[in-house]
Amino acid sequence: MLTRLTASVPPDEISTELMPRIEELGLVDNCRQLAEEGYTIIENVASPEFTDRLRDTMLRTTPVDESGSGSGMMMLGKDPAYAEAVLNPKVMAMAEFSVGRGGLIGSVISTVHAAGRPALALLSDQEVFPAPFPAHNMMLTACWATDEFSREGGCTRVVPGTHRHLRHPTEDEVAADTGAIPIACPAGSVALWDGRVWHGNYTRELAGKRVVLHATYYRLLMRPGENYSDVADELIAAYGAPMSQLLGREDFLDKKDFDYVNDYDTFVETLNNAKT
Repeated sequence: MLTRLTASVPPDEISTELMPRIEELGLVDNCRQLAEEGYTIIENVASPEFTDRLRDTMLRTTPVDESGSGSGMMMLGKDPAYAEAVLNPKVMAMAEFSVGRGGLIGSVISTVHAAGRPALALLSDQEVFPAPFPAHNMMLTACWATDEFSREGGCTRVVPGTHRHLRHPTEDEVAADTGAIPIACPAGSVALWDGRVWHGNYTRELAGKRVVLHATYYRLLMRPGENYSDVADELIAAYGAPMSQLLGREDFLDKKDFDYVNDYDTFVETLNNAKT
């Protein structure tokens, strides 16, 4: 029988269970930067071949308008490339650090930005939360850059440290855009940001298209932004326990007839995961 934890892991601490995996994957500095500044960049997350395949997949499956820009939601079941990105070991390890064990996939969104697409004003991803935000992060976004990320190319911009304000930016702060910096990185990188940090993007000034995947991971007590119940069994059969966790099948939450007596370990494991 599992032991029920009484204490929570502090917001910026790498748990003792997770630390060996973080060290093996070379992510200690990324965890520190994410905690201190609200964002971090991991380069060479996957092979160049996978990056090219993911980009081609997004161009093929993302609906665009007459300008050549657009976005697609509910992408997880559209092509194996999306599931492979979501389950990437380095990204999954960072998600566990940021939003705890047992986290869920909240949304998987592809975006294609052509030249001239307007910039996105500063915001916090935790739009569904009133301020003040919780001390523990509730949402982590992993942004797969399949093209070089630059200011001229329309990359994401972030205001480092604003996740510690625990609130949305005011109208005046959005207008001033003070302190925003570009998240510049080469193709094949994943930029990750805390759900509370203020961020937006720049207008794309270059020819061609910016093709990006945003996969957002939620704490296990959150209601996901996308519902994959129609393809969950198929995805779990293909990708196993990690996908089952991301789709909420490994915890007791939202289970209509959960048996607390005969499956007490799942109950306790869920409570323990929620404290990480």
